[in-house]
Amino acid sequence: MKKQRIRANVADLILNEGQLDWLPENPRSWTRTDIDRTIESLKRDPDFQEDNPLKVVPLGDKLLVFAGNLRTTASKELGWDTFEAMLYEPETDEDKTTIKRRAILDNGSFGAWDYDRLANEWDDMPLCDFGVPAWHTADVDMDAVDALFEDAGPGKEKEITITITVPKLYEDKVTDIEEAIDVTLEEWPGCTVK
Repeated sequence: MKKQRIRANVADLILNEGQLDWLPENPRSWTRTDIDRTIESLKRDPDFQEDNPLKVVPLGDKLLVFAGNLRTTASKELGWDTFEAMLYEPETDEDKTTIKRRAILDNGSFGAWDYDRLANEWDDMPLCDFGVPAWHTADVDMDAVDALFEDAGPGKEKEITITITVPKLYEDKVTDIEEAIDVTLEEWPGCTVK
């Protein structure tokens, strides 16, 4: 397979929406908040994109992004003219399989975060803005949450149900997640995980 590092024109970059029969549509989605955080991340450290190029394949006179779709979206909103990219030109079915595999590997998330270390040793970093799947309280009125528990004294119990959605990617971590929630709930007697 031919590969070369290029400086791609952002106007020529298109998101992977399944345009190629051998490369399925990008399996990741994101929110407006994710885009905004990526924009801020790119603005904060614009040289990072040179160290972490997009991965693209030719599609007519355009370049189809198979790894870096969120960064592409953010760079377009920033009005950037160019972005570092690695251009892959598949010649065989094996090359296409490699590209498909790298589309997933580029977004893989192995390992587990040590939230105690994050809270105590990395607390000077904007972790949520860096995409760390940490607790996020910036948009939560913690006084209101605490008030829910304070108001629920003897004879005044309020049952509140919170649903936690765990992506299939982490289904083998459900027990770890439940244990982490149990530890957090120890601060509020009577709260349990079912």
